[in-house]
Amino acid sequence: MRNKGIKTHFDRNVFITFLVFFLVGFALLSFKMNSTVDCADVGFEIISNSYTTEDLIEFKSTDTSGVEWIWEFDDESSPVYRSDVVHQFTAPGKYTVSLRMNGQCMATQDITIIKRKNLIDPDLIPNIILPKYVRVGEEVEFVNDSKFAKSWQWSFGETTGVDGRGKREKYTYKQPGEKTILLVVNEDRRHEAKQRITVLPVLRQRKKRNTSQRTDPIENVLRQQIIDKPIAETKSEEEEERKKEEENINRIEVSENELQQLFVSYSNRKIDDTAIRNYFCYSNIPVFNKTGDRFTVSQFFNEIRDVKLELNGIKMVRDKKTGCVKSMTVDMRTKKGLFWKKF
Repeated sequence: MRNKGIKTHFDRNVFITFLVFFLVGFALLSFKMNSTVDCADVGFEIISNSYTTEDLIEFKSTDTSGVEWIWEFDDESSPVYRSDVVHQFTAPGKYTVSLRMNGQCMATQDITIIKRKNLIDPDLIPNIILPKYVRVGEEVEFVNDSKFAKSWQWSFGETTGVDGRGKREKYTYKQPGEKTILLVVNEDRRHEAKQRITVLPVLRQRKKRNTSQRTDPIENVLRQQIIDKPIAETKSEEEEERKKEEENINRIEVSENELQQLFVSYSNRKIDDTAIRNYFCYSNIPVFNKTGDRFTVSQFFNEIRDVKLELNGIKMVRDKKTGCVKSMTVDMRTKKGLFWKKF
C-alpha cells in the first residue's frame, strides 16, 4: 500500500477576509488613540460682575478642542449641552459647577451666590420742607414737594404712630427737645426721609416792676441787702439752665441711616462734603474699612464720589458731650464701570 503525500491548499478568499478585518481593527485602534483628549487643558471661566440671585452668570469653556459639552449647576436645573452657557441661580448658597467635555474630561469650580441687596436710590428719597427751630405751643407746617409721591405717612417725633397722611401737615409740639421727622411716601420704607427739628421751650415773660409806688430810700437799701443773695442765686441757676439748653440745642445728632443717605447724595453730587463734615468733631476724622485699614475723610470722599454705592453698615464713635462723630468704620463697596470694588 502506497502512502500518498498530503497536499495543502491555501484559500485566497480566507486570506483577503483576514486582511480586511485586520485593517479595520487597526483603523479603529488608531482613531481611538488619536481621539483621546488631553484633560490637562480642560477648564472654564466664570464671567460676571457680581454673584447674586438676580444676576445672569456666563460660563465659558477655555479648551478649544472640545466637541461635546455637558454643564451641570448643582441646582434643580437640567444639564446644558453647549460650549458657552448663561445661568441664573434662584436661591443663595454655595454651588459646584461641573463641565464634562468629550465624555472623558471633567472640570469643576465652586461658586457662592448671595441674595441681592437693595440699594438706596437718592432720587426716591422724599424732600421735607420745615423750619429749623420752633417753640412749644407754636403751630408748625411740614410740606413734601416730591412729584413722584402719591401717598404720605408723617411722624413728628412725639408719638409712636402716624401723625398725618397728607402732602401738607400742621403740628403743635407739647414738649421741648430734638425731634426726628419721619416721612414715608408711597409706602416705600426703604427710601424714607428723616430730618430733625429743634423745639425750644416756651418763651418766658419777665414780670414788670410796679414803679407807681414810691418808697423811702433807706427802706430800699435795707430791702436790697436782703434780696441781693437770692437774686444772684436765681441768676446763676438761670445761666446754668440756659447753658444746658444751648448744649441740647447745639448737640449733634445723626443716625446711621441718615449718614448713608448723605453719602449717597454726595456720591450723586446733590450735596457737597461740607454738609457731611458738619456732623464731625473735626474736619479730618479717621475712617476705617471693615478690615481695619485707616483712611482720611478726604480719601473716603474721593472713593464715594461719582460711583454706585452698596452700604452694608456704619459704626460711629461719638463725643459724649456734643454728639459729634470722632471716627467711623464703613462696610461698603463701590462700582464705577462694570466691576464692584471693596472699600
